[in-house]
Amino acid sequence: MDVNRQMTTPRIRLDATQGMARLTRTITAFRERAEDERAGAAVIELGPGHTDWPGSVDVHTVNKWERALRQWERLDAVTLVTASGACGGPAFDLLMAADIRIAAPDLRIALPTAAGGFWPGMAVHRLTHRIGVSRARRLTLCMSGTGVLESYQALDLGVVDEITDALDDRVAKALAGSPSGAEARLLRGLILDASGTSFEDALGTHLAACDRALRAAAPGTGDER
Repeated sequence: MDVNRQMTTPRIRLDATQGMARLTRTITAFRERAEDERAGAAVIELGPGHTDWPGSVDVHTVNKWERALRQWERLDAVTLVTASGACGGPAFDLLMAADIRIAAPDLRIALPTAAGGFWPGMAVHRLTHRIGVSRARRLTLCMSGTGVLESYQALDLGVVDEITDALDDRVAKALAGSPSGAEARLLRGLILDASGTSFEDALGTHLAACDRALRAAAPGTGDER
């Protein structure tokens, strides 16, 4: 295994006007590309999308979309999403699934709705874990009728991590200090499992992770992916 191989950071400017089925294939292909390149990070730049999301689809199409998002979410790479302008379509799903979320000041996120209410996809599950029950309830039950989130609202609620007018510079700085390869997946997994796992049940997993880190840091060894 070539441990000295330089990590890549594939990027994609997402055409979010595609329907859910085509977007599923696009995200799957991008994830496979990141895996093939053994990327250290993967960046999705959100573009304009339909405000009608998910639109006219069946539950099987939704299932495939959610599975594609889950696979992207579990990459052996740091996942970063940037968002600017009027973002619709899958914007909310992708922001909730990303490790790092950076927005421009002009961001306006179209909220996903169906049958007059907030779209009950897995973004709601991720949203609750990321911003807490109280703010998730406020957003899904009280704000969906507004149709959009302005950038300052998205930051206040925790839907994005930060706002900057220099997206490219901020992305470079954010990724400069990020873990690479399997370490990203390992740390992400520990965090995502924390809310549903007791200290005692989690201890073994954390000790195994500590042992791996100590071995990797020991003289004469390296990170083995």
